[in-house]
Amino acid sequence: MAKIVPFRGLRYNPEKLENPAAVMAPPYDAISPEEQESLYQASPFNIVRLILAKTSAGDVPGDDRYSRAAADFQAWQEEEVLVRDPEPSLYLYDQSYVGMDGQELVRRGIIALARVEELSSGVVKAHEKTLSGPKTDRMRLTLACGANFSPIFALYGDPCCALESLTHKVRDNRPDLEVPDQDGNKHRLWRVADESAIHKAQELLGKKPLFIADGHHRYETALAYRNLMREKHPDFSGKELFNFVLMYFSNTEDRGLTLRPIHRLVANLPGFELPSVLKALTAFFQVDRYEVLMEGDSPAENVLKILRGKGANSRTLGLYGGGDQVFLLSLKDPKVMDRFFDEKASKVLKTLDVSILHRLIFEHLLGIAPEAQDQQTHLRYLEYPDRAMAKVRGGEAQMAFLMNPTSLSEVRDVANSGEKMPPKSSFFYPQLLTGLVINKIVEGERAGE
Repeated sequence: MAKIVPFRGLRYNPEKLENPAAVMAPPYDAISPEEQESLYQASPFNIVRLILAKTSAGDVPGDDRYSRAAADFQAWQEEEVLVRDPEPSLYLYDQSYVGMDGQELVRRGIIALARVEELSSGVVKAHEKTLSGPKTDRMRLTLACGANFSPIFALYGDPCCALESLTHKVRDNRPDLEVPDQDGNKHRLWRVADESAIHKAQELLGKKPLFIADGHHRYETALAYRNLMREKHPDFSGKELFNFVLMYFSNTEDRGLTLRPIHRLVANLPGFELPSVLKALTAFFQVDRYEVLMEGDSPAENVLKILRGKGANSRTLGLYGGGDQVFLLSLKDPKVMDRFFDEKASKVLKTLDVSILHRLIFEHLLGIAPEAQDQQTHLRYLEYPDRAMAKVRGGEAQMAFLMNPTSLSEVRDVANSGEKMPPKSSFFYPQLLTGLVINKIVEGERAGE
């Protein structure tokens, strides 16, 4: 099963920082151009300069965003802005946040290295399709810097919550690092170097299959990087650091585990007319119109409440095309989805909200071919519904499709069946903060030593 090992984390030196929160960032694929600029301004040492460095009009291979990231990464180590822990460790990582019902929740997890396994092995299971562009981007960054900057988010199942019990005393101590994120969520990190605790954690996690919750592109990049390095080092033993990847592990039984939806924007469709789209949708959906009050802090919140209610009884999507009206689309007959899948496809995959949207609406009704979806010619993804609606009102998009979240059971069922959902089908909230701990892939070192 899974092979988990401690590692010598590379972390920010608190003696070199005025404000540790100013050097943290969301995952690279959740950072907009505006947020990138804000993070650049927050600190000359913000991790965004490594995970998503700015591009320049004069960029050429060898003198581009990746080489600049590598130069900054090296300089920060030489200046001891980043320092490596003296011994292999595991890192407890908790996130405190407010749930949809207003109650405070805590998601508990642990960061370590996991041996990179073929997805066909069943040791690590994926549930989302990946795109070639992001994988090429992450591979170029890994080759330039020789590091994992962001942990892959993995799930394991343990109804007994043994790892939580094992580590609760550590959590009673003051964390090594505590920082807020842009949403006000609290992130806490504790380093654990005790060999007995590490061994028990390895024993527990080593018996579990792992499900990738977030980071599919980074995992497949790690697999490609491992294969490339093995070609360069044909005498590899399997213990070299390039055989492992930075990973965060969270228990599916943790009540702090929350899934939220990722919404879709549609833009640049030729000849687009909203009335024509709505007419075409009536062949497959019950279309209900709702008036939305656009004033206030969150006009999307009422829409999502209605959407959640409708989604409890039928597969329902929200469509916003501007103005003060939102249309709720409830699928009339789920069996229609049989047309768009191979007969061997599972029922759960065929009737996911995201499958209905991508196969029936995007591909069949709007004519956005799978290749164009992969290239995001007409699509964008946003976690925040108000921002999605604002993009439509501002003319940057023609429509916003508002979604209910994919459930954890759907994620597990699809992963266990070896199938793949469309990209960006699940959003585990809060997102993992980047900058807490880095895995430097040091040539000549062996995992756990």
